Amino acid sequence: MAIFNEVDSALKVGMKIWLASENGEYSDQIIESLKIAEKKSWVKFEGCNKREDADNLIGLNFSIPRSEFTPLNENEIYLVDIIGSTVLNEDRTNIGSVVDVMSLPAQNVVVVETKESEILIPYVDAHILLFDKKENNLIVKDVEGLLN
Repeated sequence: MAIFNEVDSALKVGMKIWLASENGEYSDQIIESLKIAEKKSWVKFEGCNKREDADNLIGLNFSIPRSEFTPLNENEIYLVDIIGSTVLNEDRTNIGSVVDVMSLPAQNVVVVETKESEILIPYVDAHILLFDKKENNLIVKDVEGLLN
């Protein structure tokens, strides 16, 4: 399980978690106990008492309702919030739109669909200038080799 916020998890005992299989089927599980840690986190679900039960959950996508997210401060965002936003360069020229965000070990990466292709932009200060929540625009720096 990958925890995207190692400091403060929205996961709580008794919470219902939704699981999606690769073929799009959904089921739910209730958290019985959990431990969130930097290196090794774990979650135990109600009724999941054997190794075979846990093995059946490998590879499934877990999600929680947005209403369960930890509240943010004014200048904070969840990376999921930038999906669907318009990507602009520093001159405010439309580059494309955000179609996904990947959490990789080294950094988060924004997947941008352009007219010609798909580009990957690391979500780091060297490449991201601003996310305008109000206008739903992600403004990226004109870094040589990044956009062309």
